[in-house]
Amino acid sequence: MWLDDETTDADRRWVAAHHPRPALLRRVDPYRGLTGADVAAVRQWLDCQPGEGLA
Repeated sequence: MWLDDETTDADRRWVAAHHPRPALLRRVDPYRGLTGADVAAVRQWLDCQPGEGLA
């Protein structure tokens, strides 16, 4: 999982090349910072991963 305010196609390519499992790259607004919506999106993504998720 990668939360960043400057996620680019180069980042996506790097993650795809170096991580065999699914990875979430989520852009965070640099002016607002991490929000409840970001946390909810991360939680939803984690809950959809087989054998993963939050307890």
